[in-house]
Amino acid sequence: MKTTLAVILLVLSISFANSQTMPEAFISLLPNPPGGICSEGENDAKSAFIQKIGEIHDKLQEEISRRKDEIENKVDKNKGKMQENAMARTGVSPELMQQMMALEEKSKGATGDQAKAYKAQKKALADQMIQQSSNISMGEIENLKKMDKAGKTAWAEAYATEKKAEVMADPKAYQQKAAADMKDYKLAEKQRQLADSLGAQAMKYMKQIEDLDKDQAAQALLTQIDETEAKLNEEYKKENRQNDDAIKSLSNSIRNLQISYCNMQTPKYLDILSRFKSFTQASLTPYYRLEKLTNQVNATQIGVNLNTEPGMMGLQAISSYLSKLSDVYRYSHIRPKYVYIGAE
Repeated sequence: MKTTLAVILLVLSISFANSQTMPEAFISLLPNPPGGICSEGENDAKSAFIQKIGEIHDKLQEEISRRKDEIENKVDKNKGKMQENAMARTGVSPELMQQMMALEEKSKGATGDQAKAYKAQKKALADQMIQQSSNISMGEIENLKKMDKAGKTAWAEAYATEKKAEVMADPKAYQQKAAADMKDYKLAEKQRQLADSLGAQAMKYMKQIEDLDKDQAAQALLTQIDETEAKLNEEYKKENRQNDDAIKSLSNSIRNLQISYCNMQTPKYLDILSRFKSFTQASLTPYYRLEKLTNQVNATQIGVNLNTEPGMMGLQAISSYLSKLSDVYRYSHIRPKYVYIGAE
């Protein structure tokens, strides 16, 4: 019985450890904003909240960093295949590409006649590469620059006729390539639309917070605070001040304005934050879908399926929300109530 219990506990501990790496686990850890945000000074709720946010931030960044390292390792391991596939897509032979890379390396730091020689070699090699990929020579390109509009039109028509002849020579191969290209295009378009949609929704909350800080009533209060601060500074500079009544009055006026500013802005900020959290939580499933599409698009473009671990985009979305959650005290800079020096 004890052995069975130990095995169960071990399995549960492993499952929990694995689940902690997923976005859903971090969502469940997020604390609600504390009450009394506009109360002055430090308090236990504020300290506990800031500590909790710091702990989640550290765990979240550790997990994101781990995943980034894993992706980089996969890219490094597949770099050779990716380069080969990239070269194959251009239509340029690996031999020519390697020759160009070798020339680039040799030409580093070259000067004078040696640099000119390398430049000429690279130009000749580039001509071969262009002819392989598009069947157009550098000479044709140079001639095109000198042609008038009629000449360029005639050349384009001739080139189109040549390409049409290539298609007619093997229409089945062309149709297969066109179908494959269209499939890749539709996949990439689907991925782009989902990415744009999620990005636009997230930016909506960023914009709302930005607009909140520009609110006219809030700006008017900030202006009043600045003006009263200026008066207080002038009062402190007076050499023949009889008592602290003016300083007390101005200090407490600033305090009251700061409280009004905090009470005006904080509830609005918390409302935006609440809706931002709901979106972040609801976006996890679409982000999983976007990651799957992104993996597929990358595989078609680089010819290697990196198969990235699901959840990275969701973790980054939570990180974005967490940064705004950690800023709930942004409007609560309130000076303490003025007290006479020496007062009982």
